[in-house]
Amino acid sequence: MRVLAFDASTTTGWASFASARSTPVLGDFEIKPSVNYGAIAHDMLRHVLALIDAHKPDVVAFEGPIFLPRDRWHTRRLLTCLVVAVELAACMRKVRCMEADPSTVKAALCGPQKRKRRSTKDEMLVAAVRMGWPVANHHQADACGVALAIFSLAPLGA
Repeated sequence: MRVLAFDASTTTGWASFASARSTPVLGDFEIKPSVNYGAIAHDMLRHVLALIDAHKPDVVAFEGPIFLPRDRWHTRRLLTCLVVAVELAACMRKVRCMEADPSTVKAALCGPQKRKRRSTKDEMLVAAVRMGWPVANHHQADACGVALAIFSLAPLGA
């Protein structure tokens, strides 16, 4: 099963796994911050569609947004806009789309002990490097965690 996973933010990391045991193809792209949410969604949609077309995944996945009590309305709207664009792209290409819970993503990459305490960006990056993956930043590492979380779901297989 091929999984294309996203860590959606203004710097969106992505990871394409041919299978659970494969070395991922990794990358990231920038979304220009703005209050024009239509333009943000369009830019994200364009990137995600191109990646779906290039990698032909069976599943598109993303890490659910983390909303903190101190987050401004703009931050919440921006993160929601980005993940909805991922879902829309998957729908347009008729590819299954799944959301991975942030705690499951962290546990999938850093180990189950991290479920109780949120893993830091550095811990996620170190864990991905230890897997032998050529990650360049924590955005790509988080996308790898998303893919691992999806692969861990029994009905999907590897």
